[in-house]
Amino acid sequence: MMDTGPQDKPQWMRWALAVLLLCCLVGLAPAKAASDRLRIGIPLEPASFDITSTSAATASEITYANVFEGLTIIDGQGQIKPRLAQSWTVSQDGKQVDMVLRRQVRYHDGKPFNAATAAFSLQRLLQMKNTNAYLEWFDKLVSVEAVDEYLLRIRLSEPDALLSYALAMPGAVMVHPDSAASNAGTPVGTGPYQVEKWTKGKSITLLRNEQWWDSKKPAIRMADFLFMSSAAETENMLAEGRIDALSSVTRLTASFMARTDYVMGQRGVEGKLLIAMNNARAPLNDIRVRRAINHALDRSRYQNIYGGSIEVLPIGSHFSPHHRAYVDLVQRYPYDPAQAKALLAQAQVAPGTSLRLAVPPTDYGRYGSLIVAAQLEAIGLQVEIIRMDWPTWLDQVMKRKDYDLSLIMHVEPMDIGIYARDDYYFQYNNRVFKKIWEKLRASASPQELDDWLGQAQRQLAEDAVNAFIVVRPERNFMRKGLVGMWSQCPIPTFALEDLRWQN
Repeated sequence: MMDTGPQDKPQWMRWALAVLLLCCLVGLAPAKAASDRLRIGIPLEPASFDITSTSAATASEITYANVFEGLTIIDGQGQIKPRLAQSWTVSQDGKQVDMVLRRQVRYHDGKPFNAATAAFSLQRLLQMKNTNAYLEWFDKLVSVEAVDEYLLRIRLSEPDALLSYALAMPGAVMVHPDSAASNAGTPVGTGPYQVEKWTKGKSITLLRNEQWWDSKKPAIRMADFLFMSSAAETENMLAEGRIDALSSVTRLTASFMARTDYVMGQRGVEGKLLIAMNNARAPLNDIRVRRAINHALDRSRYQNIYGGSIEVLPIGSHFSPHHRAYVDLVQRYPYDPAQAKALLAQAQVAPGTSLRLAVPPTDYGRYGSLIVAAQLEAIGLQVEIIRMDWPTWLDQVMKRKDYDLSLIMHVEPMDIGIYARDDYYFQYNNRVFKKIWEKLRASASPQELDDWLGQAQRQLAEDAVNAFIVVRPERNFMRKGLVGMWSQCPIPTFALEDLRWQN
């Protein structure tokens, strides 16, 4: 759930002005790269490319759907589709799933993909207790068996309507026993692209896999992911026309929009900004106090974190507006400082009561915390902002649960299930929600699943577990004529297979 950005606002303002000035001076950039090659600027260089064991979003940006593939995939329209599993059937009791795998699939080093390697991948996942961020998705998985070369059998303790979604997560991509241990530095998958060269500190180059199992041949032959070490470097490369696309743009948007030869492209990632509350600690263990904090929020103020050129979508529960099951609950707690004060009085919270707000070292932490403090102090609370580095936040807030409030971005897709966990740092232990989650996981149809997802959202809003604010407005910034971007995939990825230059 990490996020990074510029270090201080004055520097950001100088960068923004610099971009605008460069755009005016340079005008249109030089002609785009060769029609079968692409240059992509990416915010940070990941320390590891093994997306089964790293939570770095940039590793997924580069390798998910490009280098690594799962049994299923969430495609550019946000739909779950077969990938290395060609089809599957579910037993009548819902506890056995037989997956028919694609034939003639090979890893980039020539080794075959089959049911044995698929079973290895999932068995390995279950053993990654402290390193795989997606392990909780597979809590109902009992065993995995290669029935024959291309038939994989999965046994569950209970039916799981989210299994096909879970199998599409980055943590569940298919790896080979011979290369799994070295994927951090030399990733080997089955995807449409393979790693050609990694120049540490500078770039990683992906080359089209001519032996890819799909009959579709991607138009882009080669893609260079360039690691952007600073905003100034990014601006210079843009001005000189040395970048065809930027991934995950959340800041400097107004200046970027001044370029007439580039356009903004939508992303479907699910960065949910919220004020996390310690539901087990007084006075936050009183629902009236949590509701008061929700009424104190003027969500329009958080637009300032990202600039005014793109829309920031408010949310009223822990769920993305991009999902078909989204329920708009923003007005469950309309901005109403008077009502907030009344609720605090009912809960006998004395004016001036102090709450500690733990914030990570991110833009939304630095700037957003000031907005949170001002809004809560306007209803009579005192807020002490505690700035933390990531290791401290993970230890003190996430692990030891030693906090009152925390302004945090949850980026994992479809992660509403965290509220059913007893040990999660919100300390929200609610039998009603857990029952909803059980029913949701046992859904017999997509419509039933969506109905229960709606119930889950409503329950979190009613309980005011946290104060839900906005979805991070991530965009891709692309040169005009580049089409085929995956705009609705909730997983951070710069998928290349459908990209092409439009004549």
